[in-house]
Amino acid sequence: MWLNEMFIDSPIDFEKRCKRRITLGFVLAALGLAAVIIVMLVDHLPILYLEAGGSDFMEGFYVGAGGGLLGAGLVTAIKNMRYLKVPELKKRQEIIETDERNRMLGLRCWAYAGYSFFLVLYVGMLFAGLISKTVLSVLLVVGAVFAALLFIFKLVLQKAM
Repeated sequence: MWLNEMFIDSPIDFEKRCKRRITLGFVLAALGLAAVIIVMLVDHLPILYLEAGGSDFMEGFYVGAGGGLLGAGLVTAIKNMRYLKVPELKKRQEIIETDERNRMLGLRCWAYAGYSFFLVLYVGMLFAGLISKTVLSVLLVVGAVFAALLFIFKLVLQKAM
């Protein structure tokens, strides 16, 4: 199971990991391209509700997000293809990614980022209630989804370990 590869005591198949990243890179690039295409077709798509000035924002947002995903996806795929083709790069990157200290740092970074996100989300909820019911509702849903994901992953990892 791919979750098992996250932990220190489990071995990493670096080549398999690179192949997964290549696939993920192309999926991200396709999603980015889809966002850019949406902007081109926006005049022909039904829009449920658009606030004043929303059209300019929407175009900038979709082009920016789509371009970012497209670029990041392609860079990720190309970089990992190079790892698989150039033995020196592959060996160096494999050492970096399989080092126990780096893996532990990565796990702790994700944990601290998750805790911090939950705290910032809660503070945002406190202030959002004073600003807009819609913003508060969105933040409540994000918080609920985040908490549900924490619970689900805890159950999955308890079974896996």
